[in-house]
Amino acid sequence: MRHFRLLRPAAVLAVSLALLITGMAVAQTPQPGVKVVPVAKPATPAAAPKAEAKAAPAASPEAVLKEMNFDAGSVSRGDIIKHDFPVENKGKGVLEITHVQPSCGCTVTQWDHTIQPGKSGVITASVNTAAFTGPIYKTISVATNDPKMSNFQLTIKADVKTVLQVSPSENAQFGLVFTGQKEEKDFTITSNDGEPFSITSVQSQDPNLQYRLESAKDHKSAAFKVMLPSDHPAGPIMGRFTLTTTHPKVPVLNINVFGTIREPMMVIPQEVVYYGLSKSYVDEHPDDASLNKVITIAYDQNPDLEITKVTSSLPNLETSVETLQPKQRYSIKLHLKPPVKLGDFQGTVTIVTNKKTITVPVRGKIF
Repeated sequence: MRHFRLLRPAAVLAVSLALLITGMAVAQTPQPGVKVVPVAKPATPAAAPKAEAKAAPAASPEAVLKEMNFDAGSVSRGDIIKHDFPVENKGKGVLEITHVQPSCGCTVTQWDHTIQPGKSGVITASVNTAAFTGPIYKTISVATNDPKMSNFQLTIKADVKTVLQVSPSENAQFGLVFTGQKEEKDFTITSNDGEPFSITSVQSQDPNLQYRLESAKDHKSAAFKVMLPSDHPAGPIMGRFTLTTTHPKVPVLNINVFGTIREPMMVIPQEVVYYGLSKSYVDEHPDDASLNKVITIAYDQNPDLEITKVTSSLPNLETSVETLQPKQRYSIKLHLKPPVKLGDFQGTVTIVTNKKTITVPVRGKIF
């Protein structure tokens, strides 16, 4: 019997490696009549593309203003101040003036909306001084695409001197005037620059107002009087006088008078109304407050008002007089007493005074 010797694992591994190497060598040795195809080597991976360079920053404009505040000094009222504000673009991008907003009384007549690099433009502003007197300060708000000058202000200031001076003022108040009263307002028109002038025409907004005009002998001043007649109707006084002059700097001059005209006697209310009264309730509650009404009479001119008599055309409407302020304010108390009739009713309360007779309508409904 043959005896087999077991190989150790290390020996088995060595033998296996030797056989593998021998097989590979045989496989690589060309055999007669056999074409050997070479094995392609794996391709080398392409290098990753380099990151693109960052884009160059956009060219920016740069707005430069040599002057942002203009002082016109002393000017005559009515003059038009006109001024150019130069704007230079020292940047490399196009400068855009996107918005120009003047303040009240100032006008921007034109401006360059775009200014190329290295070029200059202007913002032209003007101020009409016809409506101003004394120091004025006007602003112009500007917006551009320059990040450092995105918003800024330009200013125009001046001291406006009145050429034709109206004293005490171009605007006067009659205040509260009672019907039947006369009022007057006097004005003096003076040429501050010594230029002679004449007033060639006068137009009034209120045809009920009267005026008188008198020029000085040297034509360097004039007296102007406005008269409110006693028969002027009640209501607001809106007196605007437009004077045409020969002064070369003031072709038109305005003088205004205001006020209110009303009756000196006030009656409140103008009508008395009883709402929603039940016949049964009135008969059962003869002293209820809902049956009482009040008419107030006030005289605001002279404290000499007297009420001599008060009567009602309704037989079940009682009247009485209470003095609130002697000779000026009175309260006429009304009381509706039972029995009352169903349906609508109407009548009047007559108040006789030493000034005039007043009639107040009264109406209501009983259901």
